[in-house]
Amino acid sequence: MERVQEAIEMLYEDESLALCCEEALPVIEELFLRLDRILPDFIDEEFFLELADSIRINLLSNPEYKRRFTEEKMGVITVTYELGSMGLEVAKKVAERLGYRLVFTEVLQEVAKRLGVPEWKIEDFNEFKYVPSKLSLFDLFQLDKDLIDFGAIFGTKKKEITFEEFREALVKAVTAFAVSNNVVIVGHGAACILQEYPNSLHVKVEAPFADRVKTYAEKTGKSLDEAEKELRKVDEKEVMFYKDICGEDVRGINLFHMKVNTSKVPVEAATELVVNGFKLLVEE
Repeated sequence: MERVQEAIEMLYEDESLALCCEEALPVIEELFLRLDRILPDFIDEEFFLELADSIRINLLSNPEYKRRFTEEKMGVITVTYELGSMGLEVAKKVAERLGYRLVFTEVLQEVAKRLGVPEWKIEDFNEFKYVPSKLSLFDLFQLDKDLIDFGAIFGTKKKEITFEEFREALVKAVTAFAVSNNVVIVGHGAACILQEYPNSLHVKVEAPFADRVKTYAEKTGKSLDEAEKELRKVDEKEVMFYKDICGEDVRGINLFHMKVNTSKVPVEAATELVVNGFKLLVEE
């Protein structure tokens, strides 16, 4: 309670909010109390002040944000997917259908910003180029839990970041995107970090390994043998990453409301299932 108290008091004392959005204040307070219960102890009161300021700005400047916040219909969907399952395509179409913001490469950009290292930029929004790069970054602390050498990654002056600092920045980045509301967050442990976040739906997109190998080979121009080796490596790293971030097995069902097998359910139908599930569980 102590780490959220100052942020809550700041919002209640804000005259502009009292005039504009008094009915939203109890909703914000309840959100912060819930975040206080679910966020790790290493998240400090400064982060809650940051979130409070972000909410305040959105309430004052965005009528739709104010309406949804007041009606407690702030929506967050996380999409975790196996590479080669077309999960990013599902996430993009879900975001389009709901008019939500899609957050994918932006997570690492925000993490880099919070850690004070050069911004992570992926110009081509392509999962087959991006995901292995993302996992190579995460793999640095799989080999050594003490330090991540961002200088080696970005080709700049050496800057080492501890695993704890990286995890804290990731939790803050994902939570901040969630609080911005009406977002579809792809990967990056979001289903883990936001397990108990209000008004959220957590989805896993999967496909049989052989089908994913074929898709990966077709998309990257690699042989089936090369694709199989790379996918096994990516899958192993993803499992290790989720265990390191929140101690959960990404292969299980615990993190998710629903799983979709895109070898049996085409992308369009999978999109429909996710959108309908979200409306039933969150929006209604």
